[in-house]
Amino acid sequence: MDFATKEIFKRYASMVVGRQMSPVFLNILVTSVCDMRCTHCFFTDELDDRPRKKLQMKADEIARISETLGGNLGVLVLAGGEPFTRKDLPEIVRAFYENNKLDSVYLMSNGQIHPRIFPDVARIMDECPKLNVSVALGIDGLKDAHEKIRRKEGRWFKAIHTARTLQEMKKEQYPQLDIQTCTCVMHSNEDTIFEWYDYLKYDLKPDKVNINYIRPPSADPKELEFDHKRYQELSHMILEDTKNAALKNNYGGDSGMFKAAVDIYMHDIIAKTKEENKAQLKCYAGSAGAVIYDNGALSSCENKTDVLNLRDFDWDFTKAWHSDAMKKRRVEVADGCHCTHESNCFYPSLPLNPGHLLKIKGLERDMRKAAEKMKFEAAKEVAMKV
Repeated sequence: MDFATKEIFKRYASMVVGRQMSPVFLNILVTSVCDMRCTHCFFTDELDDRPRKKLQMKADEIARISETLGGNLGVLVLAGGEPFTRKDLPEIVRAFYENNKLDSVYLMSNGQIHPRIFPDVARIMDECPKLNVSVALGIDGLKDAHEKIRRKEGRWFKAIHTARTLQEMKKEQYPQLDIQTCTCVMHSNEDTIFEWYDYLKYDLKPDKVNINYIRPPSADPKELEFDHKRYQELSHMILEDTKNAALKNNYGGDSGMFKAAVDIYMHDIIAKTKEENKAQLKCYAGSAGAVIYDNGALSSCENKTDVLNLRDFDWDFTKAWHSDAMKKRRVEVADGCHCTHESNCFYPSLPLNPGHLLKIKGLERDMRKAAEKMKFEAAKEVAMKV
């Protein structure tokens, strides 16, 4: 039984006996430092808050969180800001790898800081040899659209170079490294979003293609105004191409196919949530998933206010997780809360909704068949060239 399935069963068991589960999905915004000011950023005010930077969690404080997490961790997302601005990123990853049997880490990045990205990724791979590492590069379309959104010229080629260099690292030394692209669908890229998808599919060929539904607040509110049907159509194209072996679109590791299936499946549910303006699942934000901000604040998700600060609990996560304040938040979430946020709502919650879980497992089976077909076709092509 793979890691993800074991941990899901553990959470179901906790639910049955009425015991509060530990998170299986943890999102930590490790810094508010960033070298960009993107038009769709929801974190803009924090990026410009100089006093906040003095409160940034130290590596030993984050290690204390991992020591008191209360269970194994399926997925750790390290975001920001730009995570690679931190010099201690490998130490942070290693803490969860050693203390929580971490299965997968997603390193969110704009792909610009080459002197830090490549050596830090290599160090993480070397120090955590069984860890599935995914570098998730935020690239929001073809050159003109991306640089309009990122507000800096020359950044598209640099991000593409990062992707291709990481692909070479995977090929030559680190097979458990995955390179994924994360594209936020919004006003500035909606007209060329399908051209961008063709580029990903036929040229860049990342291990995983992710799309995100833009959410407020946005640095430029205009970005929130786009044709919802384009997101819906793109998500359907990705699903069909994955099922038909036209796109690799999965992660490595024993649990990689299941995690990718959750990613792909959630897009249609997000589209339906937006269209009907109501919940399509029971949300477990604050139970199966949590978000911790750079200053130590803990919340159920990024769409709601902070619940407490871990500083006040001496960085003891379990103590804070079982506090009255977090219990009150879970009641709020259970009372029909819904949104389009992938990381905090859908990713940790879908596997704990039995009806959705069955459909995800069905998609996973289809994806495994497609992967086998892709391998067969590739081997056939190689043989014909010999």
